[in-house]
Amino acid sequence: MLRAIWLTAQNEARLLVKDPIVLFMLLFAPVVIITVAGYSLGSLYGGATNSIRLPVVNLDKGQVSDGIIRALHKEHNLTLEMLDDPDEARHLVSGRDRTPIAMVIPAGTSADVAAGLQPRLILFVDPVRRVEVNPIELRIDELCRRVTEQAGAAAQSQIESFGAPQALRLPGDLGFLERPAIEGEAISVNAFDQYVPGFGVTFLLIGMMLGIALTLFDERDWGTLKRLQASGAPLSGLLLGKLFARFIVGIVQMVLLLAVGWALFGITLGRHPLALIIPTIGISFAAAALGLVVASIARAHDSVMPLGVTISMAMAAIGGCWWPLDFEPGWMREFARWMPTTWTMQAFNDLMIRNQPPSATLQPLAATLGIGMIFLCAGLIRFVSLDD
Repeated sequence: MLRAIWLTAQNEARLLVKDPIVLFMLLFAPVVIITVAGYSLGSLYGGATNSIRLPVVNLDKGQVSDGIIRALHKEHNLTLEMLDDPDEARHLVSGRDRTPIAMVIPAGTSADVAAGLQPRLILFVDPVRRVEVNPIELRIDELCRRVTEQAGAAAQSQIESFGAPQALRLPGDLGFLERPAIEGEAISVNAFDQYVPGFGVTFLLIGMMLGIALTLFDERDWGTLKRLQASGAPLSGLLLGKLFARFIVGIVQMVLLLAVGWALFGITLGRHPLALIIPTIGISFAAAALGLVVASIARAHDSVMPLGVTISMAMAAIGGCWWPLDFEPGWMREFARWMPTTWTMQAFNDLMIRNQPPSATLQPLAATLGIGMIFLCAGLIRFVSLDD
């Protein structure tokens, strides 16, 4: 018995050493995911934070607004951008990275505080980036509270010096109001509006590894592809047929996941639910082509899934499927532009959360299809070369 155990263990060790990809992925896979998560979420645990750009429109030009701007300039991870037009500020929030919120200080704010009224700052927010908006709003709320307290202390000092409290007016309470960056969109959203498409894309990628990469590798080893070729079918045609079948399966998978998300979690499907098929088509095509690439570079059956799952999970994480893209450092966001997941999540967010028209998905679709074509060409060339 002991000898059988020892011989079996030796055989497994030899098999592991013979496939360096499996051996490499045992360490490489967790390191990749740890690296992506660490850089992306480091700021949540007190690490280095990314600078947030805060457009500010000061229509007040008074003592209170000047004090607010001075205090905001002292925030180490906020970069103020002074503008004159509130519409320009709203446009930056909805259309630019690292700008989840903009602030407008209405005209007469300083005078209203002095007159005992309750003026409100206007904050334009992007609901997709609510996780970034909340801590900024906490700081602005604290700033408003300090302004109110300082105004109250100054009024109390005047009261004591004049000795005539009935002749003076107590200052008002400064606060803020949220407004959507795009007319008609919600200010707060259901968390599942982000997680259902995000994790749906993740498992779509992993499913393609099972349905394409793993089965293609087996069919090549078993000689199935050779037998089909012997009947007169070209290899490229066989590969494209398999990709097309899995492409349809991927579309159906995403449609069902979105339907389940709507039924169970109450996700919004936007103003144009049928438009969600556009990014679904793009990511299903790119994922199928990626599965062909993995099948062509894997050297053994046991290396297909570790390699494919690692690539899929890393691509999903970097592309914004698991957390907001703006959490990531600048170099990682630039790298993310070359991943189909990034463009697909942008399209889903625009349709489902920002209530954009279907035309907003055209650029993301073009980018996703372009990346998918690169995968497809590389996979076909590599796979056909293995058959020669």
